[in-house]
Order: sequence, then structure tokens, then C-alpha cells
Amino acid sequence: MDFDEFLASAQKEKPGTSSSQKVVSKSNGKMYTIYLVDDLKSISSSMKREIMLAARASEISVTITDFQDPELALEELQKTKPDLLITDVKMPYLTGDKLVEAVKKIHPELPVIVVTGFATKENILSVYKSDKNSIILSKPWESKRLIETVALLLQAPLVWPED
Repeated sequence: MDFDEFLASAQKEKPGTSSSQKVVSKSNGKMYTIYLVDDLKSISSSMKREIMLAARASEISVTITDFQDPELALEELQKTKPDLLITDVKMPYLTGDKLVEAVKKIHPELPVIVVTGFATKENILSVYKSDKNSIILSKPWESKRLIETVALLLQAPLVWPED
């Protein structure tokens, strides 16, 4: 499979779709809810898989809803408040920094992780202008760092399973 075929398969789902996955375990009864926004399904699926693996290993209950359309995510965020928002920066229709800016008007205390493959000074400043408390991770991310950041922001005993 060449890159163009990979990209086409990654973008097969039409914009506006979302999916959720839940891990229920023997945790303290707290269910953590994460919204994950990335226009590429392959990226959000990979990140979701890593968080779910850590949740199972840590016996933490987590529900992750992923959105490929940031505008749909914003609509949902106007109705509900997750425990954590993870978003890409470069997306069509609504960029991640603008999404964070809009969400912070609705949920000012919502913790945010911004993931970007374009960690330029301009992108970083744009994100921090929207929310100085956002944590920025570069793509490709290190699994352990992603999980440590999620654990920190959720204040949950989530750990990356060691080999």
C-alpha cells in the first residue's frame, strides 16, 4: 500500500462521524470521559488504542469518543463536558487552536492536550493564546508520554504497561 492509498483509507469515514469505546474495570467507580478530535481516523484510532490499553492495564474506567470533524466536536462540547479534550491543530473547517478557544469559553477549566505534527513557533503560540494551560505533544508521540500526560490532566492512576 503506497501513501496515497493509506491516506485514502484513513479518510474513508465521512466528516462528522464519531465513535466511542469504553473500558469498564474494577476502578474506584469514577468513569473518565475523553473527547479526541483529529481529522485522520488512523491517528485518532491509534491514540485511542493506546489510551484504552493503559486504562485496561491500570484498571481505570474510560470512555473515549473520537471526532473527525471539529465542528461536530464543538457542537457536542456545547451539550456535554468531558474530563479531557485531546485535539489536533491542523484540521479542515476549524483548526485545533480555534476549537480550544471556543471550548474554553464554554468550559474554562477543561484540561486540553493539543497534538501536532507541525510544532512550529507560530502553532505553539496560537495554541497558548487560546489556552495557556494546554499541553502540546508532537506527532509522532511517545506512548508513555501520552499516557503520563493524560494521567496528569485526569489526575488518574493511569500508567503505560511495561513490557
